[in-house]
Amino acid sequence: MHKNKLVLFLAMLLVCSRVWADVETTDKVVISELSVEPGGKSAYFDVSLQGSEVYYTAYEIDLYLPEGLNVEYRNGNPRVSMRKPSLYPYITTEEENEEGEFVEVKQYTHMFDFAVNENNRLKAIALSTKNENFTSVSGALFRVYVQASPYLKPGNADIKVSAKLVTADEVKHIPAEYISTSVKVGSTSTLGLKVSSTNQFGTCILPFNYVLPADGSLKAYTCSNYTEDALLLTSVAEKMEAYTPYILHSPNGFSATISGEVDANKYPEGGVVKQGFLVGTLVQKELTASTSYVMQNQGNGPLFYRVGATPFVLSAGKCYAELPEGSEARAMRFDDDATGIFGTENENLKSGNQEIYDPSGRRVEKLQKGVYIVNGRKVVY
Repeated sequence: MHKNKLVLFLAMLLVCSRVWADVETTDKVVISELSVEPGGKSAYFDVSLQGSEVYYTAYEIDLYLPEGLNVEYRNGNPRVSMRKPSLYPYITTEEENEEGEFVEVKQYTHMFDFAVNENNRLKAIALSTKNENFTSVSGALFRVYVQASPYLKPGNADIKVSAKLVTADEVKHIPAEYISTSVKVGSTSTLGLKVSSTNQFGTCILPFNYVLPADGSLKAYTCSNYTEDALLLTSVAEKMEAYTPYILHSPNGFSATISGEVDANKYPEGGVVKQGFLVGTLVQKELTASTSYVMQNQGNGPLFYRVGATPFVLSAGKCYAELPEGSEARAMRFDDDATGIFGTENENLKSGNQEIYDPSGRRVEKLQKGVYIVNGRKVVY
């Protein structure tokens, strides 16, 4: 993507829009059939012009992809490409190759560029500096490779299209809310479940049920209670349920690729579900409320830190804690009442007059790495 070139394209098209008439057209921009599996391999669709008798010279097309269907990147670049030769005019020249042979080379007279923004909108633009017409009223325009998030809801998902089609003397637009196709989303989801050996803790929400490893290498917890400085966790015995937010714990780290069948009827409204004081999101979510706490490691091990003035963007498949108004803790540790506290020491414990003892009952003045009793509570620091 060349940002400067795209800006130039937009400026030229906007000038055209101001000078020429902008009328509605029955010509269509159509998307080929697309089927995807959540978390599966990439797929592609072609975007084509389906016209009548009008020869266009340029276009500006916006595709609004459903959340969870993302343009694939390769080597840091979106996989979007101009379809050739299709309806783009070109000239043929001869060039010498590495073997010394002269071969025909097609030079296309239209420039093509694209951009993907944070709202999952793909903008594609093509124009000719010579204002040349396309060679046909219909034909393929460009190809887009996409990947489906493991959390994409099974069933059908719409791709909306907004387009301006430019002729030599006017701009025509497709009616608002035009939908070109429905993406068919499969019911089998595949995703990577991982807890780093460094942090030993993480969060997740799954779109399907998952049986925990029998060897105890991964444990899951829910949270239905809390104190002024800690989330109180309840251990899950055998299975993680679909669409349920969890805190994960793995002393040595855990990594696995898991799959399961997704029940679309149980998909939570808006892709967000709250249970107790944990909230899981199946879509990317921006957190702004001061009652939201996100698990982070800011140098003292993993804690749930309160979201401050700067919004925090949480990835799909993750969870955060949401506490009632009035909570003043900057960070919350987490406790397992069944086996003792395993959370990291809360920053709040560093200030004020604290009664700190080591496991032998000896009073200490300063917390170092190890297990302590702070104000009658066991903490790991």
